[in-house]
Amino acid sequence: MVFSYFFKEEYIRLFPFAFLMYLSMFMYRFLPLIATLAEGKPITYGFERPYQTFISEIILFLVSSIAFYFACNPNKVSFQNNLIKKTLQKVNFYEINIRIIWAMGLIGFIIKAYNLSTGAAEYGDVAGKFLIGLEYLMFAPICLLFPDLIKLKYKHKKIVWAYSILVIILNIASNKRHLIITPIGTIGLLFFLHVILKNINLTKLISPFKLIGGGILIILVLNMLSNLSTAMLHTRDVMLYNAEQRNNADKLKAFEKTIEILQNKSLMARLKEKKNKKEYKPLTNYHQDWSEHYVDNFLLARYANMRITDETLYLAEKKGYANKQMLDLLKNGIIGQLPSTILKFFDINYNKSLFEFSRGDVLSGKSLGGYRVTSHVGDGLVTFGYWYFPLQAIVFFIVFKLLNTFVYYNRNNLKYAPLAIMSIFSFLGMFRNANGISSDISYIMRGFLQNIVTYMIIYMIIRKIFQIISPKYNLTQ
Repeated sequence: MVFSYFFKEEYIRLFPFAFLMYLSMFMYRFLPLIATLAEGKPITYGFERPYQTFISEIILFLVSSIAFYFACNPNKVSFQNNLIKKTLQKVNFYEINIRIIWAMGLIGFIIKAYNLSTGAAEYGDVAGKFLIGLEYLMFAPICLLFPDLIKLKYKHKKIVWAYSILVIILNIASNKRHLIITPIGTIGLLFFLHVILKNINLTKLISPFKLIGGGILIILVLNMLSNLSTAMLHTRDVMLYNAEQRNNADKLKAFEKTIEILQNKSLMARLKEKKNKKEYKPLTNYHQDWSEHYVDNFLLARYANMRITDETLYLAEKKGYANKQMLDLLKNGIIGQLPSTILKFFDINYNKSLFEFSRGDVLSGKSLGGYRVTSHVGDGLVTFGYWYFPLQAIVFFIVFKLLNTFVYYNRNNLKYAPLAIMSIFSFLGMFRNANGISSDISYIMRGFLQNIVTYMIIYMIIRKIFQIISPKYNLTQ
């Protein structure tokens, strides 16, 4: 198996963040088998182009593996950092201390709470979008559960666990299901990297009794998350708001309603029964309507919905490969990645508010504004034809290389960028059904640099404040 070639300690230790993105590529092809077996379905459940889907995904995974191989070759690691890393090292990008971590966490927590109270940022709201981009800072203190990953020592783990629970509760209040798993996933990935970095023998660390207890706990947590997901969906129905209105809904009322539903055992029983009946309804054919139904578990549905590939390949055939409309849309999207100030400076007339829809909307031919997701391979073929595969390989290579800049080689040691550690869960979501290759291009053009710049702005401000408060303050304190 190709994945087993890279699933080694040296790849994970030297290229952890690029590896997590590559892992998400593997999960997209492997998890459907596990998920459908668990639910008693064939892996081709609902497929209309099964052979084409599997062949296309195999080719794309091989292409992705080649890109990963050339971008992350441990045999060529000379421990000589490139210009980007050296520049970042000069501004202390790879350094942090406990006080700054807690300050960042407090800022991120307050920003998240504020954004929940105000709703989504509108077009042109630069300040609002800036704040949304800083929400990940609330996960900074969670890094202190495994402080060795950022070269620190910290013993007050109970405080961090208490803070983590508060973060989970705050994310539940958003009434967005995917946000519930972010703090839990962050802790899990940090533990995974900690085990690899310290070369810990899990059989010695975890006794059979703890393993059984952990398994029971995982089952209970998954059941709780499933119930929570059901309650959240019912809250949306009761409060009569759709995906667009959800961002501006009263989050406190939604949170209270969700808790109220969870506590109503008879209602939860009816909702589960209704959900089970709905799951056994006949599948919607692609020519009838857009359908994302594949696996029932909402957690697996985010990372294991290969039916989207099948559906987008079906739609790509109807629209025609190398479609001019889809290519023009991609070009407009690339221009749209530029900040409004730059567009105005070069006198480029571009109204971003006219493009408030997804590539999946255009591919489906349905109404715009539904923000339907698309697959990488379906979107790629309809945009570039078979040239998509080599183009995607180049784009993935660049993304992997950028992710590797979050690791600084220091003699015989490694330093992981705190920014990458506190946002580690985001790398596991860099390959999933969303906007296809345009998401990767967006990260290259804007996302990578924007994340570093905004992080350093906050870092410098916090550090300066501490220096003013305590003139003897230094970074190692």
